[in-house]
This record gives sequence, C-alpha cells and structure tokens, in this order.
Amino acid sequence: MATYQTAKDQFVTVGGIKFAYRLLGPTKGVPLVLLMHFRGTMDHWDPNLINPLAERRPVLLIDNAGVGRSEGQVPTIFADWAKYYIDVIRALGFEKADVMGFSMGGCVAQLVALQAPVLTRRLILCGTIPSTGDGVVTAPLGPFNKLKAASTEEEHKEAFLDGFFNTSARSRKAGEESWKRIITARNNRSGHVDAANARRQGIAFAKFMDPKQAQNASYNRFNELTLPVLIANGSEDLLLPSENSYLMWRKLNKANGQLHLFPDSGHGFLFQYAEEFSKIINNFLEREDLPLSRL
Repeated sequence: MATYQTAKDQFVTVGGIKFAYRLLGPTKGVPLVLLMHFRGTMDHWDPNLINPLAERRPVLLIDNAGVGRSEGQVPTIFADWAKYYIDVIRALGFEKADVMGFSMGGCVAQLVALQAPVLTRRLILCGTIPSTGDGVVTAPLGPFNKLKAASTEEEHKEAFLDGFFNTSARSRKAGEESWKRIITARNNRSGHVDAANARRQGIAFAKFMDPKQAQNASYNRFNELTLPVLIANGSEDLLLPSENSYLMWRKLNKANGQLHLFPDSGHGFLFQYAEEFSKIINNFLEREDLPLSRL
C-alpha cells in the first residue's frame, strides 16, 4: 500500500493535457481527492497529515494544469481548475469522490462540489474563503505577496512560516517541524509553481473575488450544497481570515455542516495539528450518522 513517501508518479491525458497524479492507500473505496494551496504541488503536503488518511482510504493527489509535473498552463478562472479536477477524477474511473481543498484549493473545492454534485460525496474546506459577499473578511496582502514573491528555498520557508503559523513559540516550532517533514519526505521533489503560473493563479483568485464575476464563484450558491461539509481553520488565519470559515458554515443552510477551529494556529493549522485533524477527517468521512450541526 503506497504512502505519501512511496507513491509513484502516474499520468493521464485529458483534453489534450497530460496530468500528473499519485494514488495512495488501498486500491478500493471512495477516494479522498486533495486540492493544493497557492504555488503548492503534490510535493508540498505534510506526510503527517496525509499518511493517516491513506491508511483508511484511497487518497488521490493531482497536479492541476501548469502545476508541478503536469503540462499546460494554469487557467485564469477557478471554474476551469475545478473542471480539470473533475475530468481527471472521472478519467481515472471514479464515480464518487470526497474532496478536500486547502486555501485556494478550498475555493476550487467549493466549485467542484457545485459543478459535480453527483460525483462529490463529502466536502472538506480548510483555511479557505467563499467569493465576495456580505460578511466576507479580506486580509492585508502582505503575507500573500510574500508567498508570491518567494524564489529561493529560504524565501519560500520564511513565507511559509510567517504566513501559515502564529508567532507563538509553540506554533513557530510546529511550522519548523512541518517544513522539515515536507521537504524531506520525497526525493526529486518538484519546486513551487513558477512565477508566471503563480501570476495566473493570482489572477484566478482575483476573478473569484470579483463581484462582477459572481456567476463563476461560490458565495451566492452555498444554498445549493446539500452534502455533508467539514470546515476547519486555525483561530488566527492571516491569509484567509478565520471569520470566513464561520461565515461559510452559517451559509450551509441546506447541508450538514461542521466547523472546527484550532487554537494558537493560523492558515497552516492542518499541518500544526496534523495528527488531530487527520482523526477528525477520518471520522467525518466514515460516519454514516453524522451529527446535525446548526445554531
């Protein structure tokens, strides 16, 4: 059974684009598909989060177009990112999938669930935001710009620690440990998304947050989500403020939504609390009698 460290690179061509993916864990069951953050690739997940998930179910990692080992270029609207993910999942023969998105990947995960409601069984949104609407809280651009500008490994590490973790000794230590796990988990890792495609990712996010392009976004469509949804974040997310996690949960008036906030943590809570969060995810995906969770 393949782990995060041992899973082999595989490829599938869909719509003329060659996509890279890895399949971890058992070969049977509903896969959990993971959608990555800004400038991240399949090689930027923390194995302490991923391996406990892959012990219980298939886990599918995909580099979208223009990312990592995949060909093509990054689309400039998230709806196209979502379509590519949906097409790859179906091309691999899966009729159902659980979808988990982190940060920008969480924005896209919302659209995957909205565009493919029959395919998407359960949805997990980590450190993310809906498109623009009443109550949405935006963040200062400093942490995002630092991630965008990073070019050397040291600059990427500094942006990761400053943007994903709190300034407390506990959170900072967790960030250092997570970074080490990520960069040592595999040989021949792909680098972060290059500057040109990172710019295209930024354009896609700006369009997602543009009220004039709401037809390609999610805020006004949350009432269409009827599947079980798990929303989680750190208590102090500097990149996509934690208030938005509560807002999304409140907007799930037709879904069975759960909300978890982790203390003394930020955007990278899922790496800081990898063991705890993996248990929550496994419980959420496996329980048939999910508790109702509404105010």
